[in-house]
Amino acid sequence: MIDSSYRTAEIFDILSKGQFICSNAIDSQRRHLYEYVEENFEDLEPKFREIGYQLEDGNNYYYFSRPNESNQNVENKIEKALRWLDILAFFTSYRKDLCRGARFKLFDILNQIDINLALKEQLTDLQKRSTSGKNYQEMLNDLIKEMQKEGFVDLENEMEQTWKILDSWDYMEKMVMAVNIQDGENQSNELD
Repeated sequence: MIDSSYRTAEIFDILSKGQFICSNAIDSQRRHLYEYVEENFEDLEPKFREIGYQLEDGNNYYYFSRPNESNQNVENKIEKALRWLDILAFFTSYRKDLCRGARFKLFDILNQIDINLALKEQLTDLQKRSTSGKNYQEMLNDLIKEMQKEGFVDLENEMEQTWKILDSWDYMEKMVMAVNIQDGENQSNELD
C-alpha cells in the first residue's frame, strides 16, 4: 500500500501545476488519486491551505485555487482563461455535443477542417503563435497536446487517435457561463 504522505505529495505535484485530478481519467493511477482525495478531502484540505493552496471540489474533479495571488498571477490566469474560451469555442464549433466523457478522433476533426472554413480559421487563430510552417494536422496535434497537458483530455486509443474529454471540461464550461453572465449583466447595466 502506498504511503499517504507519498500520495499527498503526488496530489500536490499535479494540482500545483494547474492541472486537475478527474474521476474519469484514462490513467488508473489518476482515478485512484481522485478516489483518495474524495475519501480524505477533510484531512487534505487543511494541509494544502497551510501552504497557501485551496483544494477545490469540482464536478467529479479536484483542483487548486489560491486565495491571495499577485496581480501578475491573476493576469496570467485571465490570459489562460481567455485561451480556454477560444479552445472551447473551437471544439464546440467542431461538434456541439462535446461534453465530459465524450470521445473524439483527431482525424474526424481534420476532416471537418477540410470542409469547414470557419473551423480552419479558428484553429489557425488558436495556433498563430506556433503555425510557422505547420500544417493543420500538426497544429491540431499541438492543440490537443496542450489540452492534455492542462488536464482536459486523455488519449484513450493511440492507434486510432481517440481522445476522451475528462470531467475537468466542466471547469471550462463553467468559465464560459460566468463570462456570459457577467457580459449579460454589463449589457443590462448599460441599458439602464
